[in-house]
Amino acid sequence: MADYQGEKFKEFLKTRNISVIKAAEMLGVSRNTVYQYFGSSSLTRETVINIITHFNTTEEEVFGIISKKPYENARIIGELPEENPENTRFIEISPGRYRMSVPLVEYQAKAGYLMEYADHTFIEELPRHEITVSKYHRGKYIAFEVDGDSMDDGTINSIPDGCIITCREIKRDLWQSKLHTHKYPNWVFVHRSKGVVVKQIKSQDLDTGVILLHSLNPNKDLYPDYEIHLDDVLQIFNVVKREF
Repeated sequence: MADYQGEKFKEFLKTRNISVIKAAEMLGVSRNTVYQYFGSSSLTRETVINIITHFNTTEEEVFGIISKKPYENARIIGELPEENPENTRFIEISPGRYRMSVPLVEYQAKAGYLMEYADHTFIEELPRHEITVSKYHRGKYIAFEVDGDSMDDGTINSIPDGCIITCREIKRDLWQSKLHTHKYPNWVFVHRSKGVVVKQIKSQDLDTGVILLHSLNPNKDLYPDYEIHLDDVLQIFNVVKREF
């Protein structure tokens, strides 16, 4: 494998007048990770693919390396059209293995998301989060950064403060049926007054549209179960992956 000098990536950003903050947003990583790239003498192949894909460039332009197969084992699957209006992207990194990139709502952006969740431009400008998947998923996906410890009970089932959860939206026309809590025990509700909340579902009343939400944290004085009505809910997602 060829050595990919992080210093060359740093110089590439300078030539394009791209800040570290902007680079981190485009790559879907933290600023600290970008600085780690700068100091690396041998970036991983996956990182190189991520760089040349999201900056719409080539290995030669960034690293001075000419390759007959610019992406070698990686194949850009691209953006799904109608099923993924919020720009979910896939890159094949090996047969049957894909990097799935989705918009990320960081905890400080949750208030803005509540107002702009339907604005395509707002969603496009969000930073991105990537996970590895084994197939090409359809549907609308988004990731949220968790704040607070209401879903932390100290066990492997916790969703602790700072955790990134990747979620799939449940279409509104399916809300009239029972939400399947066995396969997906954790849910995100975008609520008009409570904001973006991560909870489990304790019970559902299909006749009244009332859902009883449950926090994993055993301190019920701080985190009691409470009811919401579907009329006050803007979006519902099930949590498909947690990353700590």
